[in-house]
Amino acid sequence: MAVGSEVDYLALYQPKTTTCGTRSSYSKQGELNHVGIVVENLAVVEAAVRAEGYEPHSHQDYEPGERFYFSDENEIEYEIIAYD
Repeated sequence: MAVGSEVDYLALYQPKTTTCGTRSSYSKQGELNHVGIVVENLAVVEAAVRAEGYEPHSHQDYEPGERFYFSDENEIEYEIIAYD
């Protein structure tokens, strides 16, 4: 489910539970999967992320734009997105 507008939104997701009552592997620290941040220039932001000592990973390019991810010291994952 997403709440917001064409400019800003909050996407909510609840992982499925198995018959054993354990959560799927999609869950993350504190039940937060990731935080998405939209930027204008992906390369500039990636350089800044690296300069802060974080390691970008999972670079992807598909509709509606390019993205990469990185995790902080609390294992919170961030998705950095630049729309076309």
